[in-house]
Amino acid sequence: MKKKQKAPVILILLMAVVALTLTTLPALSGIGVSASGAEVRKALDYLRGRQNSDGGFAEPDRSSSEQLTAWAIVAIKSAGEEPASWRKSGKSPLDYLSAKAGGWSKLTDVERGCLAVASVGADPRSFGGRDLVGEIKTRMAPDGHIGDMINEHCWGLIALKAAGEAVPESSRTWLCARQNVDGGFGFSDDTASDPDDTGAALQALMAAGESRESSTVDRALKYLKFCQASDGGFCWHSAVSNVASTAWAVQGIAATGQDPGSDSWKKGGKTPLDYLASMQQADGHIRYMEDSDSQPTWMTAEAIPALLKRPYPLNFNPAPPSKIETPAQDTDGDPAATRDQPPQPESTVTDDRPETTTSGEPQEAPRGETTSSEEGNTTGTQSGTELTMKSNGNTNPSIKSGQRVLARGGSGLLAFLIVCGAYLVLLSASYFGLNHLLR
Repeated sequence: MKKKQKAPVILILLMAVVALTLTTLPALSGIGVSASGAEVRKALDYLRGRQNSDGGFAEPDRSSSEQLTAWAIVAIKSAGEEPASWRKSGKSPLDYLSAKAGGWSKLTDVERGCLAVASVGADPRSFGGRDLVGEIKTRMAPDGHIGDMINEHCWGLIALKAAGEAVPESSRTWLCARQNVDGGFGFSDDTASDPDDTGAALQALMAAGESRESSTVDRALKYLKFCQASDGGFCWHSAVSNVASTAWAVQGIAATGQDPGSDSWKKGGKTPLDYLASMQQADGHIRYMEDSDSQPTWMTAEAIPALLKRPYPLNFNPAPPSKIETPAQDTDGDPAATRDQPPQPESTVTDDRPETTTSGEPQEAPRGETTSSEEGNTTGTQSGTELTMKSNGNTNPSIKSGQRVLARGGSGLLAFLIVCGAYLVLLSASYFGLNHLLR
């Protein structure tokens, strides 16, 4: 009788081991895997397809854009890729920008170029025959103010920080004094607050040494909370969220050390990162908003650093960046436009955001032309990632296709070791139990 009972007992023990294997291994394989890894990879793949033979990036069926190429460079680098290795017909995005640098006339062109060049470890003090850092510094007034507009000032601070320059205390205090009563920032002294420029201002303030606990930061974050829509995204001059505003806001939030993907930034049960992910299409590009798919390359380039929770400049990491899979995609055309905003003086830099109609839908500039907003302001659509300098130690490692990444914190590793330990204990117990029964 005892011999007959051995088989059922052995079978039960073996089934228990198999069951444990089937239930624990899937859990182990998912430990520490970034929820946005797949989205970022698809977005990078899309950008890859938008690169033209001159090395630059463009919107579908359009010529390469200097502005869009600069944003694509920063997006690629934020994901851990090396833009210099992205070549089309032997030319990289840096080759394209270098060939165009001589024509940059607006301060925001120089600031955006400095940010892109510094982010990949190239020398912004000698790029395309220009000293981008020196040109920004010459526009700094005795009171620390850079340029004429708030957005010029913000992107000047971000660009200088990316290039390793010290930011004067006066520049930080000047920006703090430009905060509106509602806690937000506008693109100029006489304009209302918007989430885009508020996100840019938060990044600039952090780069300039502002304390995370300051009342300026607290009020700006509360303003962003006010702007958050029920779908988790952010909107401006509309009741409908858009990717540009959301990306800038996310990067501003991340710059302060807060996690835009946490429960504290949920609205209607969704975070800003949920909203960005929901706008991704089957080919990997990110829609501008639910009812508009304008300028897909630009929106995709803006969304990547936000999905990665990487504020600008990339070499300034106030908080551990999220882990994500980050291969590359393509970029395209020159985003033409600024969003619906008050008119600005011709002499000032324009807002780097999609131009909108009264309905809130972004419009493209005529092919071959650029609007003032298209070329000008770096604050417009890009809101959150800092460029990396030559010593680019803080960029996320790129992840090859099919790989997974463990979370930086010890919690993921600890859980992994605990499950492995329990599994080994049960295996050992099963082995000795079977050995005893079979003797």
